[in-house]
Amino acid sequence: MYESPARGGPVKRERTVTTMRGTVRKLGLEGGVWALIGDDGTTTELIDAPEELRKDGQRVEIEAERSGADVTIGMVGDAVRVRSFKKI
Repeated sequence: MYESPARGGPVKRERTVTTMRGTVRKLGLEGGVWALIGDDGTTTELIDAPEELRKDGQRVEIEAERSGADVTIGMVGDAVRVRSFKKI
């Protein structure tokens, strides 16, 4: 939720947790950006992805949070912070 400060309200952001499936890829932007290429074709940047997740070509299901991942260097699509993952 976002309430404009111009309207007298504080900025509020709800944490959005989502589950996604796809293939981990290292994209050659800005020295390398880790992303999840979703089964639906969407590209999602993985912010501070754990070492075990950073394996190009690995198929995974991740639980991720969108809060605090609004602007990134890579800007390859939406960005998320990984909360947990499992290989599939």
